[in-house]
Amino acid sequence: MCSVAVIYGEASSTYSFPDGHPMSSSRATAFWTEMKRRDLTNTEGVKIYEPVEASPKDLQLFHTEQYIALVQRASKTGVGLLDQGDTPAFKGVFEASRCVVGSTLLGLNLIMNGKADHAFNPIGGLHHARRDSAAGFCVFNDAAIAIIKAKQEYMVNRILYVDIDAHHGDGVFYAFYDDPKVFIADIHEDGRYLYPGTGHREETGGRNAKGTKLSIPLPPESGDEQFEKAFNEVEEFAATAKPNLILFQCGGDGLNGDPITHLRYTPKAHRHAAERLHQIAHQYSRGRIVAMGGGGYNPENTAKAWIEVTEAFLAKLSE
Repeated sequence: MCSVAVIYGEASSTYSFPDGHPMSSSRATAFWTEMKRRDLTNTEGVKIYEPVEASPKDLQLFHTEQYIALVQRASKTGVGLLDQGDTPAFKGVFEASRCVVGSTLLGLNLIMNGKADHAFNPIGGLHHARRDSAAGFCVFNDAAIAIIKAKQEYMVNRILYVDIDAHHGDGVFYAFYDDPKVFIADIHEDGRYLYPGTGHREETGGRNAKGTKLSIPLPPESGDEQFEKAFNEVEEFAATAKPNLILFQCGGDGLNGDPITHLRYTPKAHRHAAERLHQIAHQYSRGRIVAMGGGGYNPENTAKAWIEVTEAFLAKLSE
C-alpha cells in the first residue's frame, strides 16, 4: 500500500468567504466528515498533517510584493475586493491564504523528502490567482508557487501539472506557457460557456515550449465517457512529458449538480484520473504526486470526488 499524507486541520476551514459565497469552509469539512465516516483517518498508509502557513518569501516566488501587501492590509479590515468582482476580502484572509499555500508546500516537502508517496491538500489548487491580483475566488496561487519551489529548491526539471477542475486553470497555464520544463494538461468546460473564458485547443505552449501544453475544452453536459476519452490524451501527453513530479488539481466542480458549472461527471471520473496518475507517478516520478482540492461548490460532491482521489492513491499498483 502506498502512503498518503493528507494535510487537514482546524486552519483548513479558515479559507472561507462570507455571506453565502460559494467558496466556503463547508467543502473541506464535508470531505473530512467523509474521511472519518469511511475510517480513512485510521487507515494504514494515511498520515494526517496539520496545515502550516507559507512564509512571505514563499509567496514572493510568484506574487508581487505590492499585491501581497494589499492582501495583508485588506485582511485587517475585511473590506473591499481583491480582484475586479468575485473575490472579496474578509478579516484574516491573508493568514487563511498563507495556510493554503503552506499546506501545499508541506505536501511537496513530504514527498520530495521521501516521507510520503503522495500528498493531498483539500483546500489547495487556487489556480486562477495572478501574480498581482486575486481572481476567481483565488487569492494566492499555491499551485504556481509549488511549481517554482519544485524547480528552485528541489531542482525538478520536468513537472507535469494536471488540472481537471471545470474551470480552466488560467493562472497556472499562462504563467508557465513559455516554460519548456512545465508540462500542463487541463481538461475543463469550454470557455465559451464558463469563467474564465480561456483554454483553447490550439494553445500548446509559447515559442520556447511548443507541445508542452495540452488544453481540452469539453462542451456543457459532458459526462464520464467524454472525460475518460479526454483523459486518454492526458495519459499520452504524460508519457511524452516523462515527469519527475506530478501536481494534480482535482477540482470537484465538474460533478453533476454543481451550482455554477454545467458538466455531468460522477465521482468515477476523479477515481479514473487519480488511478491513472497514480500509475504514471510510479512509472516516471518515483510516486511523487501532490493533489490539490481546487473548486467544487456542492460540498457533497467535493467530499465524494476527493475521497475517490485519496482512495485511489492508497491502492496497490497492479504491476
